[in-house]
Amino acid sequence: DISVLRLLKDGADPHTLVSSGGSLLHLCARYDNAFAAEILIDRGVNVNHQDEDFWTSMHVACACDNPDIVLLLLLAGANVLLQDVNGNIALDYAIEGTESSSILLMYLEENGVELNSLRQMKIQRPMTMLTDVRQLVSSGGSVNQKNDEGVTLLHVACANGYKNVASLILDHGADLNVVDNQYWTPLHLAAKYGQTNLVKLLLMHWANPNLLNCNNEKPSDVAASDFIEEMLLKAEIVWEEKMKDPLAVSTLSQEEPYEEIIHDLPTISNKLNPLALPIAKQDSLLEKDTMFKDAAKSLCKQQSQDSASENVPVSTTTKLEQIKLMPPAPNDDLASLSELTDSSLLYEIQKRFNNNQIYTYIGDILLLVNPFKELPIYSTMVTQLYLSNSGKLCSSLPPHIFSCAERAYHMLFQEQRPQCFILSGESGSGKTEACKQIAKHLTCRASSSRNTFDTKIKHVNCILEAFGHAKTPLNDFSSCFIKYFELQFCEKKKTLIAARIYTYMLEKSRVIMQPLNQSNFHVFYLMMDGLSAEEKYTLYLSNLSAHRYLSQTVLEETMVTANPQNREKLALLKQALGAMGFNNLEVENLFVILSAILHIGDIRFTALTDTETAFVSDLQLLEQVAGMLQVSPDELASALTTDIQYFKGDMIVRRHTIEIAEFYRDLLAKSLYGRLFSFLVNTINCYLQNQDETGSDQVFEIGVLDIFGFEEFQKNTFEQLCVNMTNEKIHQYINEVLFLQEQAECVQEGVAMETVYSPGNHTAALDFFFQKPSGFLSMLDEESQSIWSVEQSLSKRIQSYLDTSDTNTVYSSTKDGNGNLAPKDQGSTFTVMHYAGRVTYEIAGAIEKNKDSLSQNLIFVMKTSENVVINQLFQSKLTQTGSLVPSYHSLKIKGCKGALLSKKPSVACASGEAKKYIELSKLLKKKGTSSFLQRLERGGPTTVAIQLRKSLTDIIGKLQNCTPHSVHCIKPNNSKLPDTFDNFYVSAQLQYIGVLDMVKIIRHGYPIRLSFTDFLSRYKDLADTAAGEKKKLSAKERCRLVLQQCKLQGWQIGVRKVFLKYWQADHLNDLCLQLQRKIITCQKVVRGFLARQHLLQKMSIKQQEVTSIKSFLQNAEDMGLKTYDALVIQNASDIARENDRLRNEMNTAYHREKLEARNRPEEGHKR
Repeated sequence: DISVLRLLKDGADPHTLVSSGGSLLHLCARYDNAFAAEILIDRGVNVNHQDEDFWTSMHVACACDNPDIVLLLLLAGANVLLQDVNGNIALDYAIEGTESSSILLMYLEENGVELNSLRQMKIQRPMTMLTDVRQLVSSGGSVNQKNDEGVTLLHVACANGYKNVASLILDHGADLNVVDNQYWTPLHLAAKYGQTNLVKLLLMHWANPNLLNCNNEKPSDVAASDFIEEMLLKAEIVWEEKMKDPLAVSTLSQEEPYEEIIHDLPTISNKLNPLALPIAKQDSLLEKDTMFKDAAKSLCKQQSQDSASENVPVSTTTKLEQIKLMPPAPNDDLASLSELTDSSLLYEIQKRFNNNQIYTYIGDILLLVNPFKELPIYSTMVTQLYLSNSGKLCSSLPPHIFSCAERAYHMLFQEQRPQCFILSGESGSGKTEACKQIAKHLTCRASSSRNTFDTKIKHVNCILEAFGHAKTPLNDFSSCFIKYFELQFCEKKKTLIAARIYTYMLEKSRVIMQPLNQSNFHVFYLMMDGLSAEEKYTLYLSNLSAHRYLSQTVLEETMVTANPQNREKLALLKQALGAMGFNNLEVENLFVILSAILHIGDIRFTALTDTETAFVSDLQLLEQVAGMLQVSPDELASALTTDIQYFKGDMIVRRHTIEIAEFYRDLLAKSLYGRLFSFLVNTINCYLQNQDETGSDQVFEIGVLDIFGFEEFQKNTFEQLCVNMTNEKIHQYINEVLFLQEQAECVQEGVAMETVYSPGNHTAALDFFFQKPSGFLSMLDEESQSIWSVEQSLSKRIQSYLDTSDTNTVYSSTKDGNGNLAPKDQGSTFTVMHYAGRVTYEIAGAIEKNKDSLSQNLIFVMKTSENVVINQLFQSKLTQTGSLVPSYHSLKIKGCKGALLSKKPSVACASGEAKKYIELSKLLKKKGTSSFLQRLERGGPTTVAIQLRKSLTDIIGKLQNCTPHSVHCIKPNNSKLPDTFDNFYVSAQLQYIGVLDMVKIIRHGYPIRLSFTDFLSRYKDLADTAAGEKKKLSAKERCRLVLQQCKLQGWQIGVRKVFLKYWQADHLNDLCLQLQRKIITCQKVVRGFLARQHLLQKMSIKQQEVTSIKSFLQNAEDMGLKTYDALVIQNASDIARENDRLRNEMNTAYHREKLEARNRPEEGHKR
């Protein structure tokens, strides 16, 4: 910092640029130098300057998670909506749940920018390009056309990671190795910008990995990650082998060189896909630095967790599966009834309920009536019965939730879009059980290791039910939180590879106070009944009545004797925790923390002086609690009874009154339990990840939303208001999706509907609750700002709001529903006309329940805990929904921007955290005191109202990105009795759910609405067959031709879309399957004919070869015989000649001797 000041004083130019085109602010954002950054901003450096990849200093600060720089840039007027070369804003690089992300999200909210709109725009880009390319292809255009810079469509798709677009281009003859004016191929760009899927896709199509660009670089030289580089290097070797011997490397085996390193691909955070960040050109100043640091520590225990789960004994008894499925009936689908009235629907549902037919269709919507008893319709064999090839609701089987799960599974891959189930209904209507059955079927349907995954889900449910469920008058196992259970499927293998659970709005206030006839969370009773006397003595536990958090509304049956079932449940809980990787000591540590929470509630305070300042009454109990928490007793006592604040650099100590001390005591207990629950959820998510599966294939999700049910008790307080308003919001969303959006789209497309649905106006209730700045939550947050608020102030503001409003949806309890005055003896109460009925709420204690921010003293004390779990709970940051930030695996990415943040954040000590807090406080006071900055100063969600807003925004955002499947759950009676059907009670539920309107809209509406392109793509085989030689027809005419040739009736075609009934879509799917079977049959016949012809040809060739060989051998034999005969004759001739010669010689000798003998006598005679 001194060097910066000296250089600037000596005349150094603050506007100097680095080699990548960035300003010095980019370096400050990289190295978290807020001091130098503030000086540069004061010297006039442009905070919105973009480097050659259009990264601003805000992009770098978010990527590096440097919140001080982010805050400083915001105060200096930085534009957070500037996009980089990939179209990403700074928020896209901030990991979800980090402080930088929280600051930006809060800033965007304050300025009226909707995050869902930004996400929707980002999702629409690839879809728009895909539509444009399809139109280009259908019109006969060339996909290899270049612009002035030599860039083709394949270059653009590979650089941006648009896999579907690239696949379409490649299918229509795109040149894999096309180069632009700088000799960059699509493979270069995909590698440079970290698009793993595109790199693999190009290699599978035999793209050349050895081509060089203008810088003499191969794709492996510019790879964004070690994984991509390793894949490309292997591809180079394979390519060289292919060039040497083209026949040695077959096309079918080309995937093998890359599959063996897929498992090394890092697990990447899925905040905004993909997080493989764009790589800038080499910056000489940052070339050897890595810029992305790990946002959190990776869990090193994960490998041992999976192995441990295999060794955990599972005590299950093998039973003969019983199945009792009713045969299908004409009234399985209420949309097919001839008479449509409330009474006829109620009659059909009651008749089915009496026959144990608890499921009923309303088109493709499922209606479930809770039987309050076990039915033999959920066995594995039943699951197998509902498996199908198309996902169509099977007419030969009765309605079942397995059928809906099967349909969602098939639609997931048909639409290439996430699916979600929305489970709605009152508390105790069976939503959680329905969620389990959906997960069971999908696990059986698509899991490669079904038994292992099914066991994992059972363990997860066991833990969530213990820590997140409680007993209420409506339900013995009532969910006290919102759960979004997400199952992840591999697109390529169509198998279940992982799962994830998102939890929202845990009812933490139940820990410290329970309403009448309700219990605390189940885990406390499992401990009290299941632990041995020795274990309870070690934890200083006695009976229920001895602990204030358990003795407020202790139920009669729990006071008399311990529940023996709790011992079995505690054993199952320990077994589930062990399967997740907790050893015995760690499980015991969890019970220590839970016991500490109970003992915290037993701490009392007393005033020793007239000033009413609080002191801890029982110092021995305080030491016990501090020993369990492993913190200093003196520091804990000080944090509970005093508050330290800093003003102009001075430390001010304020002592609490007894009332405030008790408030912070209870807040500590709530915070500790909430963080422990979130810690367990994060551990569960690591447990549900499958480390064996590859991370490069595209993943689709099926989500199940299970919210706490609608509640109405004798006394309804702030908790019931939050629960019911959440249900109100989800109900409004279902109506918008199912009814209003369809009607609006029909009007836009010029499609006539036989009936028009006009849902009741429940927006007034939502406006009263959520509206800014005059809504209930806004008023509650404002009243919660002070340390100790006055309830009367909030009551007066609500009364003033209701007096000036002109709606009867929400009214003061001093008036009736018609606006007439009533006796004013109700206190601070008001009544809301919900979709499910009229509920009166009391707001007493709402301000204290809304506050959810611990004092800095308590946070620092908990951070000094020597208990590893407690230390981690309070060292970790909170997301805006109130959950702990999950741990992410480290990213193995290299490059100057692609692998930012290599340094890991060290665990800061309490003093370091305090120093940072003081510095941030000074910065805030220096820059201003706006509400935005005041909210940032606390570093997290300070109230339950903020968490509720963020949670609903997150949930609705997830639902909007999915195709919804509705499951409406009905309670047959309010007494939880089996075989009892309360007509009046069920009729009221059917009316506020809007079942009659659903039946009408399903019968007369068009739930299936496909664009012409999507229609032709989904039913491609039918379209190609129907078109025949009519290739030049428009997309609209081709759609019309398909529907006409399929002889369907009742469909309509709009300006841009085809409108179908749900059964028409099923019929088209069946026709496609039939056509595919015919095509497969034809292929079988043709392939069989060709195979036989090929075999005959081979046999003929073989026969010819045999004949040729025989002929050759015969000729050789004949020639040999001839030669032999010739040799024999020749030999005989030679012998004969020799014999003649010898005979002649002998004759000659004989005659000579005879002559000589004759001559001798003559000579003698002459003598």
